[in-house]
Formats: sequence, structure tokens, C-alpha cells
Amino acid sequence: MAVESRYDPNFFPGIWAADPALPPGSPDAKSPPLAELYPEIGQYLLIDPKRYTDPGFMRREWDGIWTRCWTLAGRVSDVAEPGNWFKYDLGHESFIIVRGADGVVRAFYNVCQHRGRRLVSEEFGRGPSFVCGFHSWVYGLDGANRRVTDREFFKAGALCGDLSLRQVRCETWAGFVFINMDLEAEPLLGFLDAMPNLLAMYGMKDMHIVKDVRIAMECNWKVACEAFLEPYHVHVTHPALLPAVDEVHNQYDFYRNGHGRLVTPIGIPSPRERDRSSINPGLAFMLREAGVDPGSFPGTASDVRAAIRDAKRRDDNPFGLDYSAFSDAQLTDDWNPSIFPNIGLNCFPEAVQVMRFLPHATDPAKCWFDVWILVPDTKPGIRPPVNFGVEDEVDVTGKVRPARRTTTQEHPDVGDVLAQDIANMPQVQLGLMSRGMANGIRLSEQEQRVQQFHAEIDRRLAAVRNS
Repeated sequence: MAVESRYDPNFFPGIWAADPALPPGSPDAKSPPLAELYPEIGQYLLIDPKRYTDPGFMRREWDGIWTRCWTLAGRVSDVAEPGNWFKYDLGHESFIIVRGADGVVRAFYNVCQHRGRRLVSEEFGRGPSFVCGFHSWVYGLDGANRRVTDREFFKAGALCGDLSLRQVRCETWAGFVFINMDLEAEPLLGFLDAMPNLLAMYGMKDMHIVKDVRIAMECNWKVACEAFLEPYHVHVTHPALLPAVDEVHNQYDFYRNGHGRLVTPIGIPSPRERDRSSINPGLAFMLREAGVDPGSFPGTASDVRAAIRDAKRRDDNPFGLDYSAFSDAQLTDDWNPSIFPNIGLNCFPEAVQVMRFLPHATDPAKCWFDVWILVPDTKPGIRPPVNFGVEDEVDVTGKVRPARRTTTQEHPDVGDVLAQDIANMPQVQLGLMSRGMANGIRLSEQEQRVQQFHAEIDRRLAAVRNS
């Protein structure tokens, strides 16, 4: 039986709704409880640490998740013109995403059909064809083989069958390119379930990328992913946020196929704060960013959210954005959706942070953590909100696509808040490998999205076993 919250007797994670009067179907509305989608969720209060360390479990994930799920490969804007391509590496596989001469975006295994050499090694490129650097076989933008060098010296049996590059499923949504190795998988929009409707108003299709960082991590991909599936860590990992973020009263939402959402109220002090009335420096900064002078602001902390919303609704708002498609809550709060298996988003009208967690090719104790910052067109000279960590010297107009930076967990270059999260990840991985963790990971109800995450993983692994 749930214990009454010391913060609010009416609050309990996963049940509480920010606005219980909203009808089903409203983007802000609370989803049904987790147990309605996952009746087995009670089995996920304790998690076996071997799921993060065992090479055998890593192989099962490869067969049951990575080769069968839609995964985010990149941005449509990176293949804007025919001949544009980018490389997407997923575990030990590599793919070329390219726009053909016919304007169609396709995805191919990055493998020459002669001796298996990878065709491209750069992250991005442009050209009329792909030429293997080993023996100069040539492939068109449509994947068709255009040349077998010294073809006359091959016997017919060596060149039997299709010499074209092997293609994988490739579909787009919101300016993102997704791929799927399972040719029988449901369409992307079906897999995404509620996400397109929930996120349509952000207009990510028309946003441009202003930061692209890849971080080499010493932890399992799930450790990195889970750091953004719960707010329980905020009070100790990000104490500087508490004067302006209520990390307790979050709305937890759960959707089909493992997707979920967390809505975190911003512009109000945490209930852990002693002073929840004064206009503290964090709230003053938020007011100033929205165009409200905190020095002359007549209200208390409880009035800040309404003041920010009113300021953003004005035609002369500082960002020059049209906020009419957004709910009041979206003008202040952090919408943190997750797209199974490995995407986390922090969504604001002024910018969206995309986080992608990729498994290492061979080591379950390593992964890649990608961070992209997307912004809409704003007034000239306006910078993204400071919490997104976009450096002052970076061009944010969209005229120049920033280069991808590869960094380390010690120096990630992604801003203070993400750096604090990253500092936890290798320490968690080390603990999970300890004999001292033999009793398993214990998950609270503030970590229901982590529970859902593992329940969905097991459903997909079971589907492979039973097929």
C-alpha cells in the first residue's frame, strides 16, 4: 500500500496528473497507469545487474531489439540534396543513409558486396556514387552495382545473384530518419504510437541542428539511457536546479511499445526548498529570459509561471516565436519523452535536446552517448536558452551545420547539467559489476519509466524466443 507523500497527500508517482480535468487525447493529458499496459510490471521492482554486464544478455538484446526495432539514424536535413549521405553505426553494423537522384531517402548496409570492406568511413559526404577503396567496385545512389572492376576475370559463379547493396527499411518522421533491419516490422508511425501527436506542435521537422556531440562512455547503454527516465536523482545530482524546478510533482506517462513521457514543472521551487515564496536568482533568470524584469516583478514565486506564459504569448516576445500551438504548461515545463529503445528528448518551444544511446560493438560496459540541440528560427541575434549548453561562438542561424564532435565522459562539452548526469554513469557501471550488488537494483515508483523500459525489453526478447 502506498505511503502518503510528505510533500502532498494527493500525489503518488504514475497516478498523479498535472491537470486531471484534461480529456483523453489532449497532448497534456495523463496516460493510463503503467499496470494497464504492463500487467507484469510488479516483476520489475528488482533488476538483475547482469543485464548491464553480461555479454550473453548483450547478444540477446542485439537479436531481440537492435535488429528488430526502429532506431534513429540521423536528420533529414543531412541528406537534403541528391547525393548527400551520412553514416550511421549501430553496434557492429554500419549503414549509409543517402538521398538518391530520384529524391528518395534510402538506407543500405555499409558493406561492399565483393570482400566486405566498408564503403564510407566519414560521418557525412556527398557524391554521385560509392566507390570501394579496396578494389574500386562502384555503387549508385540507389545501391545498384555500377561496376565490377576487371569483371572479365571473374567466373560466372562468383558474380551470381544480386550485386546491389543490401537495403534496410528507412522512414522519416519530424525531420528524423529512422532505419530498421527487420523488413517485416510495422511501419514507423505505428511503432511510434502516441509520440507524433504528442510532439507535433514542436515542429521539429523545421528545426535546425546547432550542436552535435558524441561522447565515449564507460557504461552500458541502458545505464546512460536510464539517467533520463526518472527525476529522482535531481535533488542530489542537480541541486542548483531546485530553486526553479519542482522535481517531485512530475506527471508520468506510459505508451505502447515502451515509449513514455515525464512532465516536470519549471518556474516553481522544489518542495525540498525551504523558501518557496521569494524570487530567487533562478526564477529571476527565467523571468528575464522571457522578457520580464525581475526587479519590478510584483509577484511571488507562485506567480512566476503565469508571468512567463503571459510574456511568451505576446507578439513581441523575446524569441519571436508563435506559441499559439502550445499549451500553457509547455511554455514553462520540460517535456521529457522517451522513444524506445534509446532516444530521450527534452522539449521546449525554443529548443529540443535529442539524446541517443548506442550500444558498443563488443563491450557491454561501454556505449556511445549522442547529444543534438535543435532550434527553430527565432529573431536575429537570439541565442538558444542557456541550459542547452550551446557555446557563444556557435552559429545558430542554421546556415552552417556544426561538425560532429567526439568527446570523453571526463570532458563531454555538453553543458553543466548533462555533465553532472554523465559523471554518475561510469560510477553506476562499476557498482553493477560488483559482487556487492548481488541482491539487484531496487526501483522506486519515481522510477516507473525504468520499470517499463525493462518490461519492454523482456517482452521483445521473449518474442524472439517464441518465434
